Amino acid sequence: MIIGLRRVGIDIHAALESTSPHIRRLRDAGIPVRILDLRSNADLPNARRIRGWIRNEKLDVVHGLANRQVANFIWASYGLRNKVIAYRGAIGHVSRWDPTCYLKWLNPRIDRIICVSRAVERDLADSGVKPGKLVTIYKGHDLSWYEALEPAAARHAVNREFNIPEDAILVGMAANMRPVKGADLLLQAMYHLPGHVHALLIGEQRDPQLASLAADPRLRHRVHFTGFRTDAPRLIGALDINTAPSRGREGLTKTVIEGMAQGIPAVVSTAGGLPELVEDGETGYVVDIDDLEVLVNRLKTLVDDPEQRRGMGRKARYRIGERFDVKATIESTAKLYRDLSTEPGDRIA
Repeated sequence: MIIGLRRVGIDIHAALESTSPHIRRLRDAGIPVRILDLRSNADLPNARRIRGWIRNEKLDVVHGLANRQVANFIWASYGLRNKVIAYRGAIGHVSRWDPTCYLKWLNPRIDRIICVSRAVERDLADSGVKPGKLVTIYKGHDLSWYEALEPAAARHAVNREFNIPEDAILVGMAANMRPVKGADLLLQAMYHLPGHVHALLIGEQRDPQLASLAADPRLRHRVHFTGFRTDAPRLIGALDINTAPSRGREGLTKTVIEGMAQGIPAVVSTAGGLPELVEDGETGYVVDIDDLEVLVNRLKTLVDDPEQRRGMGRKARYRIGERFDVKATIESTAKLYRDLSTEPGDRIA
């Protein structure tokens, strides 16, 4: 996104932690990069450095993508004319009664908060942020990022690694497996699905009930835990059906996007921004939170109908390319910067 913003004429600078893997790529793209290792939400020495950048380089907008950045950009901006933008990608943990929230999301010095979904925008409005400060800009993807993953080859490798039959239907999810993510619902649904359906759970297993559910004789050889994987997008592309039966606080679930971008239909809950991704009955299915009966029925429908799976997968990929494209993210962000800027061409960090 940063590189794309520069290409559309924004004089954008980046301030990154010294450990960031993106420093070289941004510099190679001509982005001025400076190191900013923040120690806390009130890192006053670094806030003074940031204030110096704003004043000396006449930065018109500062845009914080993480909590510490947002808080310290606010400290640095008091008494100056620059605009402050924050980014919010999650639901919850913002309250009028929490004093720490006034260091960030509820601080009057913030001019706009970019929300990753309308669900996040609604949550912040309900938590006391003035609606006029909120704008939803979806975090875009590029279908070309996934072209090298080759789902067919990935599926063959997954079958071999986890001893999954070649004719199995593979249902899965990718998440940090805490109870709120609803992996237990997927395993309970598996009790009611045919024996040729296998489940692949991608991510750290932090819900103690999952092991006992998977140990049931009906599932003992049909549930496969991968643990943490750096190649999670490739594994998602090996699925026949992706799921996100979450119970809450979903901003815009990346693992669902990664599956849709590879033509994998999804069955998701109504938690957070998930219904903004999946069109019920078109690119997958949306079910109420904790509605196991409907979850089972929707999964059965897709298990029994390979043509519907393929059709929904094609529509899912098209939807990501049309509605959640990184080019749209760049255009909307650039427009926001320009709308807030007092003078065209001023610098942005």
